[in-house]
Amino acid sequence: MGSTRIKGNKLALKFGSPAEDYWADHTSVVLENEERESDVVTFEDAAQAGEARQWFFTLSAIQSTATGAFWRYLWENTGQVVPFTYAPHGNEEPTENEPHFIGTVRIGPKPSVGGEASATGEYTFETRLDVETGPTLDTGA
Repeated sequence: MGSTRIKGNKLALKFGSPAEDYWADHTSVVLENEERESDVVTFEDAAQAGEARQWFFTLSAIQSTATGAFWRYLWENTGQVVPFTYAPHGNEEPTENEPHFIGTVRIGPKPSVGGEASATGEYTFETRLDVETGPTLDTGA
């Protein structure tokens, strides 16, 4: 029997306290990492070589200025560090086989607004949120 696959038809993506789920506004969500940039490496940095990765979300979402929209949440919380819960399986409670990823992110600059002319098109935007603490794999245990 093969592994359970993550499908692109559901997820839960919560930010803030109290947590609000913004899954319905997103067209793409990726939690990824890259080598952390640093001009100076201290002995502590070198001893924690496994921590030398910067985790971040790359997100695409619809533009909406409505109260409760993800775009509006970013606009109103620029610069803040907020908790997140990312459930790529869309499950409400984490389990061993369908865990959640938790931590905190820093909200970056205000999101873009607008786009190209179109009779039927809708505007989207892309943003990056750097993880400040975590991510931690939450299995509900």
